[in-house]
Amino acid sequence: MSSILKTFPFALGYGRGFIKSLALAVFVMPEKGMDLFEVWETRLRQRAHLDRLDFRLLEDMGMSPEDAVRESAKPFWRA
Repeated sequence: MSSILKTFPFALGYGRGFIKSLALAVFVMPEKGMDLFEVWETRLRQRAHLDRLDFRLLEDMGMSPEDAVRESAKPFWRA
């Protein structure tokens, strides 16, 4: 069981904030919970796309490759 827990955000120290935002969104305000899932899905898609951009496109956007790597490595629940 401990090996399963290592794959969850809790093992990375993100557990409390992640669970708190998820619980508030889903159980307290369900209509906002769907919005939260849409935001997370958008972040996942955008960060995956950002990771595949070449240097010229990043330069046009005003980003360095290091900025792109840092942003694409963020977990989806972090803004």
